[in-house]
Amino acid sequence: MSDLFPFVLGVVFVGVNGLTQLVFAQTQGFKLKPASIGLIIAAAFTFPFGLVTPITGQSAMIALAGKTEERDERVAALLLSSLLMTILGFTGAISTALDFVGPAIIAGMMAGVGLMLTQVGVDFIIDKQKGNLGVGGVSMITAFTIFVVATHFGSAHTLVYTVAGSVLVSTAYYLIFQQDRVQAEALIPEGETENGKFWTKAYWQTEDWKVVKPKFTFKSILAALALICLGVGITVSFGAINASVAGVEQNFDRLTLVSGIAGFASELFGGMPLETIISGTAAAPWPVLGSFSVMILLAILLIIGVVTKISKYIPTQSIAGFLVIIGIFSTFLLQLRNPAFGENIVIAGITMAVTKLTNNPFLGVIAGLVTRQFGHIIGLV
Repeated sequence: MSDLFPFVLGVVFVGVNGLTQLVFAQTQGFKLKPASIGLIIAAAFTFPFGLVTPITGQSAMIALAGKTEERDERVAALLLSSLLMTILGFTGAISTALDFVGPAIIAGMMAGVGLMLTQVGVDFIIDKQKGNLGVGGVSMITAFTIFVVATHFGSAHTLVYTVAGSVLVSTAYYLIFQQDRVQAEALIPEGETENGKFWTKAYWQTEDWKVVKPKFTFKSILAALALICLGVGITVSFGAINASVAGVEQNFDRLTLVSGIAGFASELFGGMPLETIISGTAAAPWPVLGSFSVMILLAILLIIGVVTKISKYIPTQSIAGFLVIIGIFSTFLLQLRNPAFGENIVIAGITMAVTKLTNNPFLGVIAGLVTRQFGHIIGLV
């Protein structure tokens, strides 16, 4: 019974964080309701595959996909990338690739991802366009305080309390002291309705659920290649972080397969891309059940059409503190202490640097491979 409270906290507050990503996707022109299909599909695979990583909206993937403005070309790019992800997962190519890459490059990539997450959190505090010094600062101070106190007392659910407390306190600050800055209603993409009467036939006959015909062009193919690179990097790095926090082994082929299938189901209707996320439920009791619960919760909220109404009262910057804590303490510093990093510090360091500088884990891995090969040639590795 003592595990129930941190479990509920983890699910609720990871779900709350997920709402901000869903609304971000809507502002980028994606339909939201079709994502519920992908979420339900991903949830169905959770228990058979033992997945501790939820698959839902991920800001980097949403932002990159949103750069392709024409909907039919965007759908083509997303469908192609999801299809390739599905094939990679089904054939077991991801595990083969990871074995080839090796632990030093993986450690360097994850350290770089930790720095990326930290930068995102800092941007939510100080960036002129998307930051909010008040909300982000409160989130950061609260997260750091809770993390230090919970760590000092040896809590088994430190990260759950950190994300819950920082989001709750910073959101309360936002609603009390910044009422005149309540976020505007997200833009509703063309053809999407706010009708939440899912029990009626009319609900399922709206434009929300009509397949978008993809348009394959050179532009959409280039976009697909960028998306697949980012998708593989996100799946491997974020999946590894969650698995490490949960204390389990992650089968990346299965995670990639589920991510590809779920994304394809959403994108076929013009819905948002679905990717793995870093989740506080990985640190909570019953992480597999937590992952399942988060996806089902978000799917229900999408189907009944209340996502925008709820999330406009939850500032995106409320997750700043959690991202910084995860980025520095649970990812960056953790990987620096990884023996594989220290034993191959040049390769791992270059991988980390390129990952951070390009904000693309895939390019970081490529840089690590090139460095390793060069080292073999000159006899230093």
